[in-house]
Amino acid sequence: MLKKSGLPVSLQKLPASPGLPEIHHYLSLALEKRGKHVQITWFTADKQIEFILDIISPIKGGDPNWRLQSQHGKKRELVFDYTSCDVLLVYNLVVSSCGQVHEAVQADGQLNVSEFQRESSRKSEKFYMMSIDQSHKEYQQGSSAKDNAWSRASVPVSGDIAHVAVPQLLQSFVSGKSTGKLEVRSTQGTAHLYLHEGHPVHATAGDAVGDDAIIELMTWKDGQFAFEPRVRTDVQTVHQTMESLLSQGIQLSDRISFLRNAGLRTTSRLLAKNPAMSDLDFVQRVARGAPTDVGMLGKFYRSLNGRLTVDEMVSEMGLSRNQLVHMIYHLLVNELIKLTNDAKPSQTSPVEPRQIDTAAIQGVMMSLRRAETGMFIYPAFLYFLEQEYFRSYRSGSPLSVVVFEMRTISHVGNEQVRQVLPNPALLDAVGRISHLKRHVDVLAHYDAFDYALLLPNTKAAGAQTFAQRVVKSLTAQPLGGQIDASRLCLAFGTASIPEDFLDLSLLLGAADAAMNRARQQKQPVVAYKEMKGREL
Repeated sequence: MLKKSGLPVSLQKLPASPGLPEIHHYLSLALEKRGKHVQITWFTADKQIEFILDIISPIKGGDPNWRLQSQHGKKRELVFDYTSCDVLLVYNLVVSSCGQVHEAVQADGQLNVSEFQRESSRKSEKFYMMSIDQSHKEYQQGSSAKDNAWSRASVPVSGDIAHVAVPQLLQSFVSGKSTGKLEVRSTQGTAHLYLHEGHPVHATAGDAVGDDAIIELMTWKDGQFAFEPRVRTDVQTVHQTMESLLSQGIQLSDRISFLRNAGLRTTSRLLAKNPAMSDLDFVQRVARGAPTDVGMLGKFYRSLNGRLTVDEMVSEMGLSRNQLVHMIYHLLVNELIKLTNDAKPSQTSPVEPRQIDTAAIQGVMMSLRRAETGMFIYPAFLYFLEQEYFRSYRSGSPLSVVVFEMRTISHVGNEQVRQVLPNPALLDAVGRISHLKRHVDVLAHYDAFDYALLLPNTKAAGAQTFAQRVVKSLTAQPLGGQIDASRLCLAFGTASIPEDFLDLSLLLGAADAAMNRARQQKQPVVAYKEMKGREL
């Protein structure tokens, strides 16, 4: 039991299972308080089973450990023990382990609106971060513009946003159809938000106004809030729905966290990796998912010479903080810029940067890929696998492999015929998988018509969860616009080092065996650790 271990524990009780925003929030707490357990508990809807999610980040660094237990009566069982910084994988692991189905979460971290709306259905629940007696006392003084019993019970009058995440707080006002003024005082400034029957009307947050102010507010992690009911304003600066703003705010928070983990600070300076890149090449690299006009993004890119800090860019370029975050994030994930936290470079610096020939790099990489699919060839897969195996051995990190087949099913008379995917459907599948995988993951051909994924620093549970996400993406819509889920046969097998084997040949043999079992039992995903009889 944690309470007997002597380690400090920060206990948080939730009214329902945590969504992605809550998991993000408590991961941030664990990273800020390394060595201290952050523990989250919640009950199932029937109150029969309690789940306890414990998060701890090692004091000396490294990925946080997630440990989920379930308790029914006096019986407590371990559900999973997982070490990772991938919040999306942890979220999916929590959802699958608890047997609760929520809407899908996009791979880039942006939430579907229903992820926030799900809280509104729990009209009998209260925020457990507050003192119930204190909240009742304050509501008796008049806190709601309408006699809305649920609003009185679930919308706190005041509190700390370190305990009640801003998106959750705002959604509670929407669900409660509250009218009044919310004021938040933080180290980042002061924010005011006016609502009328749950709809945002006017907002300011620091220098931001209107829609941008609400999005900015959702990135704040500290401060005190107070809600004053029945306060109105005639000013109208907010034009989007709260649901849309919530999604944008969460996306902005995720990207700020990503950039912060990448080393970006307000004093950081940015450099274009290849300022001489042609306009055509630049457009091809950034067009997909560009956060703004490609021409404006190109002008911003070519101005990055390391002379201005991030703070100076906001004032001198006339950009909002939100715009700047999205543009820096987009350029960084597309590997077009690098950042430095060194002092301003001297005009007489003896060090001249050496030009990196990205075309040569791309030429080597393309020589290892099959032109018609864009996937790595099988010998290249074996080479990368061996390199990751050596790295895994030296660092003691896990390594997983997923081998899989994708076939179409048709009927000739009474016989069922399995065929390889037509090229349009295969290219569509490659695009969907590439969108889900990390940059360090390798997608390749395997044998004649099968495929493989190399997942560095991934345990067996993480590989199985990722394979399930791939299956869900491949069956969500017809592949190539013609092969729907009813005509698609998928078989994924996963195996891991060191959980299954320590030898590379046995690792691939285990993944093959798991894929064959998936095909025979008509299951989309089979992990080798689940198979009975450990002999190949």
